[in-house]
Amino acid sequence: MLNIEIFIYDQVIALDVTGPMEVFTAANHIRQLQGKPPAYRIFLSALTPGLIRLSSGAELYARESLTDLPPCDYFILPGSFITPEIIQDKPLVERLTAKAQASSKQVSICTGTFLLAATGLLDYKHCTTHWHYAQQLAECFPTLKVNADAIYIQSGSVYSSAGVTAGIDLALALVEQDYGADLAMAVARSLVLYMRRPGGQSQFSEPMQLRHKTGERFNKLHDWLQENIRSALSVEQMANFCRMSPRHFARRFTDTVNITPAKYLEQLRLTKARELLETTNLSIEAVALDAGFGKEERLRRTFLKILGVTPGMYRQHFMLQNAL
Repeated sequence: MLNIEIFIYDQVIALDVTGPMEVFTAANHIRQLQGKPPAYRIFLSALTPGLIRLSSGAELYARESLTDLPPCDYFILPGSFITPEIIQDKPLVERLTAKAQASSKQVSICTGTFLLAATGLLDYKHCTTHWHYAQQLAECFPTLKVNADAIYIQSGSVYSSAGVTAGIDLALALVEQDYGADLAMAVARSLVLYMRRPGGQSQFSEPMQLRHKTGERFNKLHDWLQENIRSALSVEQMANFCRMSPRHFARRFTDTVNITPAKYLEQLRLTKARELLETTNLSIEAVALDAGFGKEERLRRTFLKILGVTPGMYRQHFMLQNAL
């Protein structure tokens, strides 16, 4: 049996804690039905044992003290909306560092990656966090190799997951790693989960605020591209609109926006397609035409390349249910 310690604190996100707990508990239940011993023993710890208020206002009871509980096989740090601020608490970070270093494996959920990064155990390692906080994480800890699209990442004995429900994906992966694919599949079926979630975090992130990136120099070009998004547009046409030579335009645009004009146009079209898939009942072929991709296959390739899912899968996940 493997021991798991989950550290909880004021304003922690409930699902960061309870999501992985339910995965591990389901694994125990299934093994019990199979006549086998439990897979995991789970402990909730806090700086001081007692009720801990969650971000939702509900409360969880931590029976164990962080410092009194012996090191476990897994030490899990869940996230909160204020975790980036908590890392300024040096005494807390020192205690977390000591516990994390003593544990066999270290796991962060969502913005809990900030806490794990503060221990130094993620230095020069690949990791992830909630897509909204990925840039902030990279700025706070420059030695980290932050992947803003990954659902979860293992780097040696250290694991990190993306936002909130991604902790469930990671916990399921840990069950598979510890006890095999059959148990993990049984847990996934029991909890009605994907065994492996399709795509990465990009499909959940807000579409890029592209006009803001263009600045004053190219915002009129942005508006013109939006108005003509259905047309077959070229870099030469974009340069002509800006009254520049194609070479000079491409260089200045890339320096300003940090992506090439062609990639920028692709992002604009992707954003338009996402909007149409979320808010209309247009066919995939019609979405491809209205977003300027022309052919459905080109739209499909772009979705798979950037978001990791097909347009149809994206619509199933995110289309507004107007008929409610």
